[in-house]
Amino acid sequence: MRGTRITTLATALLAAALAVSACGGSGGSTSSADGKIRVALNNTNDSLAVLVAEQQGFFAKHGVKGVSTTTLNDITLVPSLLGKQYDLGFSVAPIMLRASSSGVPLVAVSGNNGDSPEDQSVQIFVRPDITDVKQLRGKRIGSPTLTGNINIATKAWLSKNGVDPAGEQFVQVPTPNMIDELKAGQVDAVEVINPFITVGKQAGMRSLGDPERALSPNYLGGTYWIASKDWTAANPQLADGFKAALQDAAQWIKANNDKAYTALAAYTKVTPEQAKKSPLGEFTTEVSQDDLKIWGDAMKQFGGFGGTVDYSKLVYTGSK
Repeated sequence: MRGTRITTLATALLAAALAVSACGGSGGSTSSADGKIRVALNNTNDSLAVLVAEQQGFFAKHGVKGVSTTTLNDITLVPSLLGKQYDLGFSVAPIMLRASSSGVPLVAVSGNNGDSPEDQSVQIFVRPDITDVKQLRGKRIGSPTLTGNINIATKAWLSKNGVDPAGEQFVQVPTPNMIDELKAGQVDAVEVINPFITVGKQAGMRSLGDPERALSPNYLGGTYWIASKDWTAANPQLADGFKAALQDAAQWIKANNDKAYTALAAYTKVTPEQAKKSPLGEFTTEVSQDDLKIWGDAMKQFGGFGGTVDYSKLVYTGSK
């Protein structure tokens, strides 16, 4: 099946990149002696807490003297770039677990956000003529990454609804482009997250629901800020400061929704009106081993994952 071949190829390429990273060590200095950090962001509202921490001075408050950020469309690259281009980076559970099982020494410094019954932050938008998940058999589905959490959740959701995910044609599409690709008929369905869910609704697109609800009836964390273990060992105060700054940012976002939406709109290049129609979500610095295991089990069932992971060793516990 085309979807299976594409996913397998993407996984093989990622594994090769990670193997090079693991064999070569950090490939650069692990010490941030100047008190500055380099952070790789993604292109959605998942990066809001870091943006707020930077704009509101929370990093400086907690001893981080400077932050340089870069937005990546392909977050599968983040694990292999830690200790080289970046000190910390945005990641999702499946990418983090694959990297760890391939020998990349990384750790989740902080949690970020997730999905819940109240905040269903992932939606499957479909062509106008598709009204039921069973009509997606053999169709072309756009995904932010072919090895990430949303794609794994979509496969679990398809399976739960009687559709074999091995028969789908999954293709990688940058999140900001998804609704346009769907409207143009380049794909039959897309995996969309905020704030682009609002863009899809305003375009009149139909959603068949939130695929992550197939994995858990409760809140499910799935996005994280990761670093190499060498970097956290060499820079424990900066790792602690980063996490503390994100905790302050999470509290600020709750208390300042309008300003948070303004920052989100500017970053994601949607209108303030579009941004405000999407829930900001609940940001947290906590990292749940139970949530990581849910993702690991789903990867084994739907993502061809055969690796071994010690979930407890993936959680950064602080310098104290």
